[in-house]
Amino acid sequence: GGGSSAAMSAVSGHFMPRDPSTGRGHLGGAGKYIEMDRLDKVVNMEEGSRSLHTQLPEMLGGALETDTADRAHARLKRMAAFESHDYDPTDNDLEEEARRSRKRSDYKAEETWKWMMSVLIGVVMGFVAFTVDGLIDKLNAFKYDTVTGLIESSVSAFPTWLAMVCVSCLLACVAGGLVSYVEPLAAGSGIPEMKTYLNGVHLRGLLRLRTILAKLGGISFSIGSGLIAGKEGPFVHGGGLVGGGLSAFGSHSLGFKTRKPSHFRNDADKRDFVAIGTATGVAVAFGAPIGGMLFTVEEGASFYSTAMLWRGFLATCIGVLTTHWLDQLDFDATDFARAKFGTHRDFGLYTDDEANYSRVYWWYLWEVPIFACMGCLGGLMGALFVNTNVKITMLRQKYIPVSSKHKRLAEVLFVCATTATVMFVMMSLSPCIDIPSPLRNGAVKLPDVDVPAFEYGVESKDKIRNEFFRPMYCPEGKYSSYGQLFYVPLSESFKFLLHLGEVGEVAADHEYLFAMDALVLYFIIMYGLMTWTYGIGAPTGLFVPSLAVGGAMGQIVGRTVSAVVKAMDSTIQVDLHTYAVVGAAASLGGATRMTISITVLVMETTGSMQLIIPLMLTIFFAKAIGDKYSHGIYDTHIKIRGAPFLEEAELTGPAHDKLRVSEVMADRLVTLQPVMKVRQVVEVLTSTSHGAFPVSTEEALNPGDTISLHGTITRNLLLKMLTHRVSFFDPDQPREALFETPGERDELLEKLKQIPFKSPSVEQVAPTISREDMDLSIDLTHFMQRHPFIVHADARLSRAYRLFRTMGLRHMYITPSKPQIVGVVTRKDLSDENAALTLGEKAADFAFAKEEHGDSYDLPFLPYYSNNPSVGEGGAFSDVAAEKVVHRSGGGG
Repeated sequence: GGGSSAAMSAVSGHFMPRDPSTGRGHLGGAGKYIEMDRLDKVVNMEEGSRSLHTQLPEMLGGALETDTADRAHARLKRMAAFESHDYDPTDNDLEEEARRSRKRSDYKAEETWKWMMSVLIGVVMGFVAFTVDGLIDKLNAFKYDTVTGLIESSVSAFPTWLAMVCVSCLLACVAGGLVSYVEPLAAGSGIPEMKTYLNGVHLRGLLRLRTILAKLGGISFSIGSGLIAGKEGPFVHGGGLVGGGLSAFGSHSLGFKTRKPSHFRNDADKRDFVAIGTATGVAVAFGAPIGGMLFTVEEGASFYSTAMLWRGFLATCIGVLTTHWLDQLDFDATDFARAKFGTHRDFGLYTDDEANYSRVYWWYLWEVPIFACMGCLGGLMGALFVNTNVKITMLRQKYIPVSSKHKRLAEVLFVCATTATVMFVMMSLSPCIDIPSPLRNGAVKLPDVDVPAFEYGVESKDKIRNEFFRPMYCPEGKYSSYGQLFYVPLSESFKFLLHLGEVGEVAADHEYLFAMDALVLYFIIMYGLMTWTYGIGAPTGLFVPSLAVGGAMGQIVGRTVSAVVKAMDSTIQVDLHTYAVVGAAASLGGATRMTISITVLVMETTGSMQLIIPLMLTIFFAKAIGDKYSHGIYDTHIKIRGAPFLEEAELTGPAHDKLRVSEVMADRLVTLQPVMKVRQVVEVLTSTSHGAFPVSTEEALNPGDTISLHGTITRNLLLKMLTHRVSFFDPDQPREALFETPGERDELLEKLKQIPFKSPSVEQVAPTISREDMDLSIDLTHFMQRHPFIVHADARLSRAYRLFRTMGLRHMYITPSKPQIVGVVTRKDLSDENAALTLGEKAADFAFAKEEHGDSYDLPFLPYYSNNPSVGEGGAFSDVAAEKVVHRSGGGG
């Protein structure tokens, strides 16, 4: 494996650099394994293992076995295809000049725009959710009305089945075509891709305009076609696209950008707005603003900040509010003043007033171990789902690769036709059951409803019978037992499992609403179709399918528990709604391994506030058991794609503690000089694929030679400079200034930004440079990053890992073990107070350093300890305080 063989060679004392032409030896960092073939890698692993087994067996804690190393080596090769973002703020001379000239009003304007962007993201995602939901409803209505009309017209089964399959495949063809022929990245849920992006890995085309059109348009047709898919995952991707696109104030696809505002055209700000967009996407999809924000904090954003949390909190609130407002306008725009908000649930059949959830959900203390067992079952189901889906994905990649557009579309159509056939067969062969007596013609009122009439009208009793208890092929007065679950959209069947029976639809003649055989068949069939469907070439979400499977599992467990309890004590009533909700959470937790966000999402969408303890306990066990057998589905697909995803430092393997940075670093450096010929820069860019280059007047002749680091410059910035002929000059002629006015400086900075217009490739730029320009010189001095992050060569790899991931770096340079120092900075030196006072001494006008709003150093002083200097002794900065507080500039903080 990547790190283990290097450790073995170093510890055993037999490591010698070999000839690079043989494919072995220290070629530098991960590159030595990427270029190494499989046979050489296995030989090195076996040689090192034999040596270490006899000399230092404790070192093997992080080493890989040969078979595991083979897979790690394959993943490392795939990583070479990915580029990374750099979240380290640009710190060159040009940017420093711009920052020094910024006024206080500029900072306030930027902060104001951050809040305005959060509101705008929420409003736009609210409109997007309303549009997509409306399209899904119309497509579902078109399909089911067409087939139901044929059934009611007594058309035979075969033409009816053929019509259902044809309509379903027609809709699936649109969804699959958008992926195969418009944008392949629109396939799947999009959550693994967004999680990878927010971790700092660049995926080309992930946030393009055509991607959002293919994603959100495709998911509407996927759900309408009857594929076992949900909209929530694609809404995460769609929200990220909206957040990233709006914050750029421009579009690469449309070829425009605004002159002002232009605050957020950097990787770090774009990352935060993409994260806010993903939170808003989940919020509007579920109608759950708090759960949406927690989803991004727990599962999406690798770089969390309280500022992002606050703005995301506002965006999710505005997004859900906008969706509710539009829904009400669509339902009844004439009586807006009397419309009740806050009583509807995304996964609810009735309003909170009608269902009275405080009466619907309850649980007993003796059920806690049962809920824990349901969590374990959900974890096992999730692990089986993940491992089976991995095998299906391997076969899919082998026989239906992404490059084969026709095969990929054909698979979508085949899966859709199979799904439609299964649903139709289950509906047509269903046993018939008597409609519950409260819903029959002549019944006056539902017994369990205290409100005088349903919110949607007094005829709702008949609507419940006609929409929730359809007869299909059954005679009058009966309904299709299987068709109730199979012949409806997936989200509707999930709502039935959770809420049907809440308003007294079931009387004494129906002990249970769903037949046990219907629940078992639904669980098995939906679980199998969900496992098969996830990963096809169409937009498909996992949340709703997993919740529906779990709802069925919960109903089955609840029925079993109820039967046992009634045999022991007939007075104890078991709540099946509780078991359905807990089962849904267990299934989703087992598949995704999310915890806090699922708890809140389920509570918000089902109104099950009373079940917070069972939900937390169940999801905890689902994750604990699932993690023993596999990763979550999203993390698994990230690994399958080979992206260089950096987990939290606590989740890394022990190899990072057993290696030093010098053992994994790349020591063959390609350097640039501060001033060099344009032709030389083009040659370096053409002959290498490095993303950044150290700038130095020295050249490393041999691997590991030390050089003085003047700065570093990225490949993209060099390409922008070449494209716009920036800092070109003739050494024999007087040089012109880069800029003369602040406006020219800002215009130059805008030219060099990568957002919204990306840098062209060197193959595109080189032909545009004339021969005369090739002979000119280019000065990199004012454009290179002056202060890149560095780490000692003998530091543990885990230390470098923490710094690299925490700061969101793209590269980091390694210094000798004993670098020179000039001072030290402590926590107090970095405080706002010290910075303000220091700036006040430096500024010509002390008023420049005084804050116009109340900052922390304007607050009164409250000491932690009795020996702290207090205000009564003259204040924190008085002479008395100065005598008591000794600032040791060379001490710790």
